[in-house]
Parts: sequence; structure tokens; C-alpha cells
Amino acid sequence: MSPSMSSPQNLGAGWSQWRLRLTARLQRQAQPLFLTAEGLRPLLDGANSPQRTAQEWAEAHRGTAARLIVSARLLHELVCEPGLPLAQEADLQAYGRQQFSHYFGAAAKQWPLASWRLGASPAQGVEQSAEQCGLSALHGLDWSALRLVFEANAVQLRQVQPAWAPVLAHVLASEPIWAAAPQAGLAWVEGQVLTWLQLRAGRVQALRQLRLPEASLAALHETLAELRSGFAGPVLALGFGLSVEPSQTDAGASEGVRLLGRLTGTAPQAEWFAPPRQASNSAPTPDFLGPRQVYSRLAWGLAATAAVVLVTAAVGLQQSQQARAEAQAQQRRLATEYSRLRGTNVAPVTKPVARGAEQAQPLRAAAEVQKLLQLDWEPLLANVEQAGLSGGATANASAQAALSWLALDINATRGDLRLEGLAADKLLPLQVADRLNAAPGWREVMLSRFQTAEQGMSGQRFELSAKLQPASLQRELPPLPTPAAVAEGKTP
Repeated sequence: MSPSMSSPQNLGAGWSQWRLRLTARLQRQAQPLFLTAEGLRPLLDGANSPQRTAQEWAEAHRGTAARLIVSARLLHELVCEPGLPLAQEADLQAYGRQQFSHYFGAAAKQWPLASWRLGASPAQGVEQSAEQCGLSALHGLDWSALRLVFEANAVQLRQVQPAWAPVLAHVLASEPIWAAAPQAGLAWVEGQVLTWLQLRAGRVQALRQLRLPEASLAALHETLAELRSGFAGPVLALGFGLSVEPSQTDAGASEGVRLLGRLTGTAPQAEWFAPPRQASNSAPTPDFLGPRQVYSRLAWGLAATAAVVLVTAAVGLQQSQQARAEAQAQQRRLATEYSRLRGTNVAPVTKPVARGAEQAQPLRAAAEVQKLLQLDWEPLLANVEQAGLSGGATANASAQAALSWLALDINATRGDLRLEGLAADKLLPLQVADRLNAAPGWREVMLSRFQTAEQGMSGQRFELSAKLQPASLQRELPPLPTPAAVAEGKTP
């Protein structure tokens, strides 16, 4: 490591950034922001709050958590036909990119996608509704650059959802009679952009985006009348950005259509996007940050252990520096006393080589602490957890392997990792080693120790050693081979 990287200024800057990120993660409520092509509008500041660029807002709110609600003007929607082989997320994403690029050109292949799924559930009578899935595509802005702005200012993004998703969840919770209707419709309006959702027993059946002839109540009523042809269910409408003729009233609507508030406002209202107290299973939850990952207790336990190790290392470094300063002061006092007793001004004897070694030791400890702070623990812990759960079994295995992790020791400077665990049989550790060896960022994964467990523990105790490349680690291990692939010899 270069001297500039280990300087107190850089260490202090790294610690400040880490502290801001921790503050954002511990924040209970994320600030809702309405994202448009022009910038961000803070929803908690009221309808009259000025719209700001992402850079301005992030610099003014460093170390906070945010939740983005994406305007319908930046979205394209797709609802997949039931029965398509899209059970895997990768298949759904690939199908969505193919469809969007077919309708909007090659540039659509680079658009960020947010997928959603609704599992099959019984509907009214004996009829059963099939699994439904769809995608939202984000266009009209540089999503990668926007995320870098938030990352540079330690702003944690917790959710990035299309506007219709939290609006639908809010209406399902606040309008139970409407949600229970056999057929129902919801119109989300942003000026001339209309997002039309058609529901059946509270489940999304159709999702369309239309453009009104003009941003007026009259144009909205005409469009809804066309959409409701052959549709007898109640319709709710809410949104903003419409104009009203002098002869009309903001509350006037077609038969069967009820307006939830004024549609002639200039900005969205925060309560439309507030998460309900109890989430509905029939409300889609698309998120441009990807599907939510649920971590087991093992991952949190390992993370807590790593945090304790970091704190212990930092405290040890501080104590060693303090002890060194006290020893140097004591050396100077003894040298002064010796000179006084001898009646001469004898300079204290120093050993430059030893002193250099003493100075290098705290620097090495500081470098190790800095590397541990900078290490991305999430993919590392996720890989260890997934390898332990799968135990090297094929993807269609019916039971998880009986394997428990006992210890994790890492040297971030050398990239050395040691894992200690307890397995039910001797084959499981070898399968885990093979699984990790095939993963990006893992090298030289070897079984370094194997013995029968001590008294009071059942199974085989083992130890794995590995070389890590933290920059190459991924959150998900490569997929396990299916039994058919293993039988045909088509394993990766």
C-alpha cells in the first residue's frame, strides 16, 4: 500500500464515509422522492417544494436513506402472457429486454428493468388465477450516473419503484370494498400520461400506459369511457397535472368512476405513496434495485462477528499507539535521569532499525483495519451461506445438507480466508470446496484439516482455506447443475 493510502487524512476520510453509510443504514424511515426527467421532488416538503437536481439533493442530505418513486413519464410497462416459461428471474429479464427492444429499438436493451410476480391463487368460485408477472422499464435518464451520485454522497437507496406500485398498494389498503370487487379499475394520472390497471378480485390482470389527447378532465373521462366498454367494475382515479374547464368541476366524473382527491394539483402527494401498515400479497412490488434478498441468521451472525473483529482491531491499534507513546516518554525520562547522575549530557541511545520496525507495526495494523472496512462483506457472506446450504448438491435435491459453520478468519491484506465448520459426513466439505472453487473471486479453495468432532459434537470437523479476490465476488454463486445435466455430463 502506498504511503498516501495509509495517511491519517485518507484514513479519516474513509472512516467519515463509513460512518455516514452506517447512519443511513440505521435510519428508520427513508425519505420519499418523486423522480422525473428534470430531477427530484421531495414529497415530505409539500406540493410547493421546489424540484432539485439529484446532485443538489444528495449533497444536502449526505448520510440519509431515500426511497425513489419513478414518474410514469420515465416508464414503459409490460405484462407477460400467462403460461410462458418464465419461472426464473433471468428468463423473465431476457424476455422483457427482447420485447422492449422489439418495440423501442436496440437502445432498450440497456434500460434498467424492475420485475414483479404474483403467484397463482384461487379466485371466485372454482376458477383459479394463474401466476402473473411483468416488468417496468426505466428510460429517459442515465441510471448508472444517478446511482453513482447517491453512492458518492453516502445516500442509501432502499427502494426505486414505479409510481403505480405504491399507489396501488395504498388504494388496496384504503379501499377494501373496491379491492374485493370481481372487476375493478385504477387510473393513475400524470398530466397527459395515464397508467391504467385492471384488477380481478384485487389482483392485477392488465397494465397499460396511454397518452390523453390533452391534460384535462374531459379528456380523461372520454378515455376512461372507452376503457370501460364491456367492463362493469368500479373505477378509481387519482393523480395530478390536469386542467379543468370553467364549466366543469374537479370532482365531476363519469358514471362508475370515482376521483380520489383533486386531479388538478401541480405535484403528487406523499400519502399516495406511503407504505401500508400491512402489505398485501396481491400488490406487485417491482424494484429497480432488484428483488429483495432475505438473509438467514447465519449471515447476520457472521456479520456481527466481523463487526466485533473490526472494533477489537481498532481498539487494539489505539492501545498499542498509546503504549508506544508512554514507553518513549519513559525512555526520555530515564535518559535524562541517567545524564543528571553522570553529570554529563548523554543523548539517549536509539536504534533506527528497531524504531522503524516499531513504527511500521502500527501502520500495518492500520492498513489491515482499513482493508477490512473497505471489504464488501455482503457477497462474501452470501457465498459462504449459499455454499453451506447447498452442500454441493444438485439443484433438484430434496433436502439441504447438514453442515454448520463454526468460525471465519480473514486477512484482508493477503487475501487469505479460513473457514471452520462441522459436517454430517466427509463428502459435504469436498462439495463445498468444489462449489466455492467454481465461483468468481475464489481461488485455491482447499480442505486443510479434517477430523472427528470433539466430545459433545457429532459429525466431522473440517477447515477450508482459500485465496480471495474481493473485487470479483458476486452475490450469487453459479447455478447448481440439474440432475439431467449431471447425468449427461454437462456440468460447468
